[in-house]
Amino acid sequence: MSWTMNVGGDSEYMRAALLVSVLGSCYVLYKALDAYLAKPSTIHILRGPESSSWRLGNVPDIRAPYKNPRFQSWIETYGLTFTTYGLFGVKDLVTADPKAMSFILSHSSEFTRPQNLSNGIRFFIGNGLLAADGLEHRKQRKVLNPAFSLTAMRDISPILMQVSQKLGEVWKRELSRSNARSAVQDSDINDWTSKAALDIIGLAGFGYKFNTLEDPSNELALAFSELVNGLTAFSFRDMITNFIPAWRSLPTPRNMAIRQSAAIRRRVGVEIIADKKAEVKLLGEDDLLQAKDLLSVLIRANIKENDAERLDDETLLAETSTFIVAGHETVATALSWGLLALARAPSVQSRLRDELFAFPSDSPTMDELNAMPYLDNVVKEILRLTPPIPTTRRTANVDAVIPLAFPVIGKDGKEIFELFVRRGDTISLHNYASNTRKDLWGDDALEFRPERFDKLPEAVSEVPSLFAHLSTFVTGARGCIGWRMAVLEMQTLLFTLIRTFQFDIVPGIEIVPRIGIALKPQVKGQEARGQQLPLRVSLYGA
Repeated sequence: MSWTMNVGGDSEYMRAALLVSVLGSCYVLYKALDAYLAKPSTIHILRGPESSSWRLGNVPDIRAPYKNPRFQSWIETYGLTFTTYGLFGVKDLVTADPKAMSFILSHSSEFTRPQNLSNGIRFFIGNGLLAADGLEHRKQRKVLNPAFSLTAMRDISPILMQVSQKLGEVWKRELSRSNARSAVQDSDINDWTSKAALDIIGLAGFGYKFNTLEDPSNELALAFSELVNGLTAFSFRDMITNFIPAWRSLPTPRNMAIRQSAAIRRRVGVEIIADKKAEVKLLGEDDLLQAKDLLSVLIRANIKENDAERLDDETLLAETSTFIVAGHETVATALSWGLLALARAPSVQSRLRDELFAFPSDSPTMDELNAMPYLDNVVKEILRLTPPIPTTRRTANVDAVIPLAFPVIGKDGKEIFELFVRRGDTISLHNYASNTRKDLWGDDALEFRPERFDKLPEAVSEVPSLFAHLSTFVTGARGCIGWRMAVLEMQTLLFTLIRTFQFDIVPGIEIVPRIGIALKPQVKGQEARGQQLPLRVSLYGA
């Protein structure tokens, strides 16, 4: 008899589930009441929208802001700093003020990732770089840095080009199945970019061949697919579960699927790490013979650390999952939105293609890709308008005063020049709002126009940024360690795809964001089918 059949008549299970549900709801309500009764912070005198839902508050609009009229009206009405409602009416502070963002991101000990979010990440992928805090985070970051250096990116650039060209070959084969010479096909671009990004991170990350472009049945690929599905899901239940880790222990179908995925990832991951350690030991210090994948670089750097600073195998295992999640979903998402933007702007697509065809080879190096100015502009504009993770959440660990570059008007009509936050207050740094400020980027800030990067106003230098004056990768101690790789992947994939194919929109459908670990595309009215992005693809010049 299957487990699901047993559950139907298992009163003990039902009572346990009910008890956890009641305790969880009580906990969240307690946190809401505690926040309400606490000594007032600036959060309570800032203006903001009314709650859209008694359970979810304004969360869906905050986390899916792409050309969202409701979100844009909040920016225009309340300015760069305002309040919104989270779970059960708990107020959150939202800001895209450059001075406030810089202050919070540069004080990483005082403003940390919310514990409930860290709990969720830890459950899914272990205590790697994304979940670790404090000294443990700094320790991991130090050992990981060499794997994401400029030299390391230059070394893995040929791997990225190899997978990009493989994607082009697979698409050509798909199109050739049509009898017509100028084969046209409506393809789910999101599915293909996800496969390509997974193959890239497998080879470049730890020398592992997922080969999902040819055969999606790889055991480890399916395990990571299950992991990503769990991370990209978004519901009231998911938000509550992060607050109450005990909920993860219930034998629900989803929890059991995640555990099965974790078991496969652990088994294969242990084998990969053991093989890499043996390889590094065998090849010694000869740099010409050493593998260039990120895990090999990480293991070599780790060996050189003293015992106190060295990462153990459990942490190395968590880092392999971190590589996949951080380096796979975000890049695939950004590329999907980017191809949609190019399909909507045929003149931009044509100009980009002209530049790419002017290059005499189909396998440029990283430095040659960086020397293509319009490609550079297009990648920047994609990351500006559609940051895969539009918000960065932080919790104040101490009472603090946060400076503002742009004062806002409070409920009493008076100007507020700084924010007083209490320990426990939650703050959403809004990367998308920062990237689309009209005072910086112009009245057409919400439009896709790569040419804007030819001449930027001096004021963009005030934005705390790792790349191109954008908030997309955040900055500070928890800034995205893999930002160079993300940019290089996008450059490489766009180089191959735009030279080879023409991308056009599919008439009659509307693409909207699907909330999850990254803002994946989905078809409006077809939400039940999950993430997808149909585009019309044809062989260029056919």
